[in-house]
Amino acid sequence: MWLDNASDIDILFYGPYAKLIANIAKDESNNPLTIGVFGLWGAGKSTLLNLINQQLDDEQKIICVKINAWMFEGYEDAKTALMETLLKELYEAKPFEQVKDKIKKLFDRIDLFKLATSAISVGASVVASAAMGNPLPIAMVIPQNVGEIANTIKNGAEKVQEGKHEYVKHETTVDGVRKFRKDFEQMLNDAHVDNVVVIVDDLDRCTPERIIDTLEAIKLFLSVKHTTFIIAADENVIQYAIKKEYPNIDGSSVELSTEYTEKIIQLPIYIPELSSKDIENYLILLVTQDYLSASDFQCLIEKIYEKKYIIRDTHIDLTEIQSLISELDLTFNPSEEYFKTDAAIIDSVRDIVSTTLKGNPRQAKRFLNTFVTKKSLAQMYYDDKEIDMRILAKLLVLQKLDSDLFNQLNEWNKEFTICNDKFKAMYEAVLSGTSDTIDVDYTKWALPSIRKWLECEPRELFNQRLDKYFYLTRENLKKNIIDPQNFTSQARQILEKLGLAVRGTIAGIINDMKKLSPSDINDIFSVLLPRIEKAQLEYFIIKELFIGFPPYSDKILDSIEKSKQTIKPADSVYLTEMYKTNSEIVLPMLDKMKDSSRLSQKLYDRITGRKK
Repeated sequence: MWLDNASDIDILFYGPYAKLIANIAKDESNNPLTIGVFGLWGAGKSTLLNLINQQLDDEQKIICVKINAWMFEGYEDAKTALMETLLKELYEAKPFEQVKDKIKKLFDRIDLFKLATSAISVGASVVASAAMGNPLPIAMVIPQNVGEIANTIKNGAEKVQEGKHEYVKHETTVDGVRKFRKDFEQMLNDAHVDNVVVIVDDLDRCTPERIIDTLEAIKLFLSVKHTTFIIAADENVIQYAIKKEYPNIDGSSVELSTEYTEKIIQLPIYIPELSSKDIENYLILLVTQDYLSASDFQCLIEKIYEKKYIIRDTHIDLTEIQSLISELDLTFNPSEEYFKTDAAIIDSVRDIVSTTLKGNPRQAKRFLNTFVTKKSLAQMYYDDKEIDMRILAKLLVLQKLDSDLFNQLNEWNKEFTICNDKFKAMYEAVLSGTSDTIDVDYTKWALPSIRKWLECEPRELFNQRLDKYFYLTRENLKKNIIDPQNFTSQARQILEKLGLAVRGTIAGIINDMKKLSPSDINDIFSVLLPRIEKAQLEYFIIKELFIGFPPYSDKILDSIEKSKQTIKPADSVYLTEMYKTNSEIVLPMLDKMKDSSRLSQKLYDRITGRKK
């Protein structure tokens, strides 16, 4: 199994990125600096952070601190939680032994910030009384469920009683921030370190409020000389959080979320989606990793770097991996025979499945884990000779490519006699025909990715009863869980634009959508068709989709029919255009809608042009 953990081995070949960022952090002239490492969920950001940390490990005068932002999710004040966490890490670090007293004073100042925060939440009068040495009876004025706040107030009041009256008498909030920044920078300077590199991970898993708190803590309190912050996140999530907390001003052309991000993060570095070739390499290397020790696998990765296999146009061949393992005299565990069997299976499908994984390493691991799990179940349910693992892997790929076709193949398999006649007819029609001659019922089977699936080994599955395989994957026959996070950024952008579409912009959006790959278009329709069925999509959009994407016209009409929505006069205008485009398939749907009283006779006649 492949766990969804950050790797310490550069299996994604992010080494150059890590070296670049580490070199920037080492250069004193660059700080203070905040670097954004942006990539989608599952793109390998945490692995890149590990590699950056490794690059900085040997630097004597650079302190690297790793912080998981998600750990602050349960805190009322994420700002002070982040500040305290960083100070605790520095307090334990050897170079800071001589400045521990100054760190303690910074902790005291954080207590004062907590006191201010509690004042807002509980009531300034309570805090003021406590601070002036005449506290009110806490139980009388504070609800019992905020006992923790009471402790904070008590601690803060004690600091004030000890002579630290800055908060109440002399110091505004702005003064407090300035004083903290000054003392924090002086403490770093006195510690004689070149730089403190703070690596912040999993910020995009936090709520919008916590995301803003963390960014503001970095910008307002911590970003001083001798600091570099490296923040890993999905930029889309960060932008969403900013938009939610700071909506755009009506009538203004300024994009506040962009302006805000640019103010906080001076150097954005984007992790590109892995190409299909990169995913193919990643899949076969993951299988290889499972059969080698960590040290042996590290040797293999270094050799691949040396051979420059990763920057060539073609993927790494399985025979090349076997040759390198032999050249390096690496040892298989448990055996080379098992490795060859599993590697050959994944090698046969990796070029196809790579197109469905959207350049996402996490999805690659999930696919392999699904295969390994199904393989183990197959060995428990059946004898070795009853199951061909190559067929199992191929069917899992089809389910990943298109769950509708996966379900259709299952239905065809139920009619198996001496062969699967319907599957065979489709197979022969698609592989022998052209796009102009293929039956409309086979349109989706003729998509390039599906055609490639049909051609990969083992071929001619119509001669095989597939009952056992569908039994092993039966949970996929019940429902299809759609996760737009797995879509490409281009597909998600089109979905976002469709959500904001108006009549004047829809034509341009459809034109942009037509430029996408067939796989992206299929993903988009996997989201849109259920929305049509639930009457959650405007008819001016439905009409453009119907006219612009003929292969999906039947599914669009089927979704309209299932929606049970009553047709309004305004909708009839768009149904009329759909009818004029293809009356042969639209008319039966209109008849059914009329018979079920969803479409009035008057609108029916108007759409079909039968009466003026």
